[in-house]
Amino acid sequence: MKIIRINDLDIEVEKKRIKNMYLKVYPPDGRIHISAPYGMSNDRINAFVLARMDWILEARERVRSKYKDFVKAEMQYLDGEAVYFDGCKYNLLLAEGKKTGISISGSNMIMHVRQGSTMQQRRKILYDWYRKALQDRIGVLLEKWEPIIGVKASGFGIRSMKTRWGSCNIISARLTFSLQLAQKNLSCVEYVVVHELVHLLEASHNHIFKAYMDKFLPDWRRIKKELNSPQQAI
Repeated sequence: MKIIRINDLDIEVEKKRIKNMYLKVYPPDGRIHISAPYGMSNDRINAFVLARMDWILEARERVRSKYKDFVKAEMQYLDGEAVYFDGCKYNLLLAEGKKTGISISGSNMIMHVRQGSTMQQRRKILYDWYRKALQDRIGVLLEKWEPIIGVKASGFGIRSMKTRWGSCNIISARLTFSLQLAQKNLSCVEYVVVHELVHLLEASHNHIFKAYMDKFLPDWRRIKKELNSPQQAI
């Protein structure tokens, strides 16, 4: 996937094994995403965007307006901030000492830090803990769902992706998941795992893809809505 810039807008372009182009504007920040066939030229993609620019701007404004009350500021990783894990909201508490890490006590998430730690260092502690927890959950879910769906991922990675929950490289069969998924409950993580595995059967989000989702995870639409409910950014 690459980013193109047209009329001061950053637009994601993802090449897939599909016949037509598809344009979507995603909440909460109005991210613009185009799915295009592998052989399509950049000139055709640019022309496609320009021809729909009025619609893009209107859709982006609608999305941003709808979600303006839910998009929170970036965390500073300080005492008293709200932090999410596994669908639950915790109160962040800093504890200075020789060791670093995360522990849960009731409604508190205790971040063990060294004296004088910076925001970047505290963020890394949380990210590392999120990544380990998410690796374990996704590994179990892949073992469950690969034989059910009848596909096999070549592997998976986790990285911070604040505008999407996952992606699937249908050529290499490698999956990528957003680190931010660690904030969500297990059913939401499971939905994303199933979603990306189904892309190994059908690249686009067409009626065939939706039929597969209905077959494997009948409640996926409700879970998707829950997944996209906004929380504070990490």
